[in-house]
Amino acid sequence: MGKVDWDYVKPVTQPRDLKGTQPGKLPESLLRPAVGGGKLHWLAAAAWAAMVEKAKADGVELKPVSSGDTYRSFDSQLAAFRQRYQKEPIPGASTRTFQGVKWYKKSPKLASLAAPGTSQHNTGLAVDVHTAAEPKRLKWLIANVKDFGFSWEVVPEEPWHLRYCDGDNPPPAVKAYMEKNGITAPAVGAQTASAPAAPSEPVAAKDDGGDLDPGDSGPRVAKLQEELTERGFYKGSIDGDFGPKTTDAVVAFKQSKGYGAGPRAGKRVLDELGIGA
Repeated sequence: MGKVDWDYVKPVTQPRDLKGTQPGKLPESLLRPAVGGGKLHWLAAAAWAAMVEKAKADGVELKPVSSGDTYRSFDSQLAAFRQRYQKEPIPGASTRTFQGVKWYKKSPKLASLAAPGTSQHNTGLAVDVHTAAEPKRLKWLIANVKDFGFSWEVVPEEPWHLRYCDGDNPPPAVKAYMEKNGITAPAVGAQTASAPAAPSEPVAAKDDGGDLDPGDSGPRVAKLQEELTERGFYKGSIDGDFGPKTTDAVVAFKQSKGYGAGPRAGKRVLDELGIGA
């Protein structure tokens, strides 16, 4: 399949109950088993189950590559990251910035991996589909992912990587599946002993695929920090929070490009830095 056959990339709208949580450190109350193995955010798990059911009825099998290709904890993402990247410079190697330090991919043969805390796998919204590029399976996905709230993120390099994008408003096919199977939201305030409750103060967070502003948080803010670090504008930690240091870096970057004043990272800035919606 060529790029035009599946060039469908939709911004991720995060469910409200992810606000205030740390990527890779989600409370167990927000996670539910994913069909085929692993766990996902409960809404993504419902959307995935509904899509798997429809695919099976159409004679197509969908399953995750592995249980580690659904929700990933921060520690599991970190372990995989360290297997693929190193701090010692490698001339010509692709890089990632993690905790303010540039890391170099050990071999071009290795698949790229997001820095810990910046992947949608860490939010429980992403699933990697086993043998997604198989023609019959990919054709089915092209025709159906939109109906279940999923889209791709990296086209055309990663046909397997899907993210649930519809937040708290799942599409009709998913709503019907949830009603049929009695799937409801977790009890408000449900937490586990190993997962601290979200902060009691309101969190001004937005990472829904649009412009980024001071006070926003999430994986795209972390990516913004990473790209500004590599260009020498940002000196803070890659924490996914659009705070004062990130604000100063955005302003300085915009001034260097003649993009005008203001702290907002709008479409022009995000496109320049290679940060998709």
